[in-house]
Amino acid sequence: MKTSALCLFLLATFLHAEPTESREWQATSGHKTEARALSATAATVTLELASGKTVTLALDKLVPADRETILSHFKIEAPKEGEPVRSGDAPLSGEGLDYPVGEVKGNVESAPDSHFHIYLPKSLKQGRPAPVLHFNNSGTVDPAGLSVYIPACERFGWILVASAESSNNAPAGANLKYATANIEMLREDPLVDTDRIYFTGNSGGGAQSWVNCAALKGAGTMPNIGYIPREVKISKGYHFITGGARDYNRYLSANAASRFPKDAVYRAFPGGHSDVSEKWIREEGIAWLTAKYLSEKSKDSAFAGQRLDFEAAVIDWMAELSGDMPHLAYHIGRMMQDVYEVSGENGKIIAGKVAELAKNAENLRFSEGLKALHEFGIKSLADEGSNGGSAFDSSVPAISRKAAALSAEYAGVEFVENTFKELSENTVGK
Repeated sequence: MKTSALCLFLLATFLHAEPTESREWQATSGHKTEARALSATAATVTLELASGKTVTLALDKLVPADRETILSHFKIEAPKEGEPVRSGDAPLSGEGLDYPVGEVKGNVESAPDSHFHIYLPKSLKQGRPAPVLHFNNSGTVDPAGLSVYIPACERFGWILVASAESSNNAPAGANLKYATANIEMLREDPLVDTDRIYFTGNSGGGAQSWVNCAALKGAGTMPNIGYIPREVKISKGYHFITGGARDYNRYLSANAASRFPKDAVYRAFPGGHSDVSEKWIREEGIAWLTAKYLSEKSKDSAFAGQRLDFEAAVIDWMAELSGDMPHLAYHIGRMMQDVYEVSGENGKIIAGKVAELAKNAENLRFSEGLKALHEFGIKSLADEGSNGGSAFDSSVPAISRKAAALSAEYAGVEFVENTFKELSENTVGK
């Protein structure tokens, strides 16, 4: 990254309003305290007490007059009633950056024989490092093919990177070598949150995502039609694993998810050894990975703005889905409650939307069906996957009967019925 861009990025973290003078603040409980307000978002304020200790609390814990003082001093616009609370942090400026914002740039050289394509979403914030999703393909990477990942990365503020040389036909160890060069370069970039590098890919690229994650100490994976190679030792991270219901690697994919009982999702979809058939699955995956990570940071004031923007992005997405896909809107809302444990003003908004959507029984059945697909994968398919190897043009009678029964149980439920039906059928041939 150019020195000018680095300076702009780092200086952005200091361009907020100055702290207030020390004064008395009153909580809605009646408690009063002497402190300086160091910083604030639309929902939180960080106070420095006379002892020097800093505390971050919800803005609605202060009396209205003090809330208004905070918002006015830090030039934060209060959200309108019913609108999600956002951080108010400035968007990333494209000035002085090595990469354009909102378009794919390639080939960026990370080593003499290694290059990558990169997409910086317009949703990135100034002074806030972002997660990275690194893509390995099973064949030659077409930059235009990255478009299927861009909506999800744009919505949730993830940087998208793709290895230009990765391929199933690469020499042994070469794909990891390419990824290593890419990640080493990216970890020097202040735009990147080095604790949140995830790996994805299709087929052989999906398998490579596990290799990369283990070797490069990634935060997790989002592989499609992939599996954990026998030589890979990995026991940590968050993993959102997808695969066709008739894919000959379905048992292996489910087995991979079963190794992370609380930290993985197995999401089967109608189809064979192919790309994700439903575009919402990628957005669900990135939303779930974000929720898992940020749920750990609920008490860390450094992530307050990022949490607000994630919550607001989900609320916006739920609003978009409520017309044509209310069942998915309900499922995403429940994920925010159950996995992320959303609270505060945005929590109230999501709770209201979930309650309204819950009035339609089909929305509940869809969400229950997705959970049933996951449970079926990690309990039934996974056992068969423990034997190792792809299963071409085959099925297991006991598993097929159970999948067929579940297909009947969820008859009429969009996506779920058909996915269980295909799980009851033979895998595709070689």
